[in-house]
Amino acid sequence: MLAEQSWALRLLPKYGYLAIPLAAFWEGELVLIAAGALCGRGYLDWKWTILLAAIGGSAGDQMYFYAAHERAARLIRKSKRLNKWYPRISRFVLRHSALAVLLSRFAAGFRISIPLVCASAGMPARKYSVLSLASGFLWASFWVAVSYQAGARLAT
Repeated sequence: MLAEQSWALRLLPKYGYLAIPLAAFWEGELVLIAAGALCGRGYLDWKWTILLAAIGGSAGDQMYFYAAHERAARLIRKSKRLNKWYPRISRFVLRHSALAVLLSRFAAGFRISIPLVCASAGMPARKYSVLSLASGFLWASFWVAVSYQAGARLAT
């Protein structure tokens, strides 16, 4: 058991970084929290963990934004149900666009919908990309900081 554990712990600094951007791309809070705890234990570097998570998370959000840029608007126009409530949500998101994008990484269930609404409402791509990357850094820094502390306090 101990030999297996030390083998796995030796691989973490080398290959653990691969999981971080991939998990952050799809919704990686659990992996990010685990990575932050591993940073606190000294197995991963917190700076690389934050950087990779921010890039991966932002890339995932931007994938939704750019994929929806034209398609979402057409789908909304075709749907009677979406046509009914979409204008109100669109106005709200554009009015509070910076805050909406910055907080979207922290709001479970809105990580996909905020980029879709921003894209279909006509938010400039450059503005969205910058805000998305900033949001990714805030999100990654928060979770790594919190879980780093927990990892540092874990008994060996």
